[in-house]
Amino acid sequence: MPEWMRWQIEAIVWLQGLQPPGAIAFWRLMSWLGEEPVFLLLLTGWLWAYRKREALWAATALLLGSYLAFTLKDLFAMPRPFQVAPDAVRVLVPGGEALGYGLPSGHALTAAALWGTWAGMLGNPWFTGFALGLIFLIGLSRLVLGVHFLHDILVGWAVGALVAFGIVRVGPGWLPRLAASRRRSFLLAAGGVLLLFLLHGTRETAVPLGAWLGMIGGTLLESGQNRFHPGGPWPQRGWRLAIGWATLAALYVGLGWLFRALPPPLPEAPALRFVRYGVVGLWATGGAPALFLRLGLAPTERTVEVLPSDPQPGHL
Repeated sequence: MPEWMRWQIEAIVWLQGLQPPGAIAFWRLMSWLGEEPVFLLLLTGWLWAYRKREALWAATALLLGSYLAFTLKDLFAMPRPFQVAPDAVRVLVPGGEALGYGLPSGHALTAAALWGTWAGMLGNPWFTGFALGLIFLIGLSRLVLGVHFLHDILVGWAVGALVAFGIVRVGPGWLPRLAASRRRSFLLAAGGVLLLFLLHGTRETAVPLGAWLGMIGGTLLESGQNRFHPGGPWPQRGWRLAIGWATLAALYVGLGWLFRALPPPLPEAPALRFVRYGVVGLWATGGAPALFLRLGLAPTERTVEVLPSDPQPGHL
């Protein structure tokens, strides 16, 4: 075992030994905050009930970060601490023994990309402090739970921060000039997503890339026709969240069940996962907003006074 791995193993063992009774439940909660279901709830809640522009850019950062995490894991093919020192490091997260390559930490990377983008877009010091604290705790949880080395987490934070910086500083200003029409926007986006899939198309990367393409299609469709606005009275927003999350869960679980019922090896095919998450992304950004408008549960941007600090239609 290399020396640089040995001292990290010793640090993990030391950290695990420090944990008082009940602390592992807290670290599992912090780790769970970096999981897919939480991201779905957060992003759709933000999209449907608060700020559409920030939610879409944060989703872009998350999906790009997720793709990079899986791609870099396969590129570096680095082990996890419990694989290097199975007699010393305890795996304290259910199912952790079945995890694949370690570098970088996907939880650390996607947390930094998502919350870093939100903090950069909002520019609120209090929210920025909250976001940084959450990014730190999610990364640290993976160390305490024994599923990542420190270098996995540091690289994840660094790559996620680069993604967030690029989205905040480059995305909103550069993308509208590149894509002058909705048709051109979709063709460029679809071409970019398919290129990334050709470069590294696996069952893992099919998830963020499928969701990304569906999100782009739904956003362009919605902004061209309905112009859904996430404002309105709070009871109305609550109804939107209840209906939106219920339909999203039915679609997400239903498609998963349907594809798993297919004969092997079809359930594991990257193309089917791409389709499943593409449909989910399309519904979240296009279908659900259209349903809210049809039910009279949301205003349109044509009927709402848009403040200078609010998302503008042209920013979408």
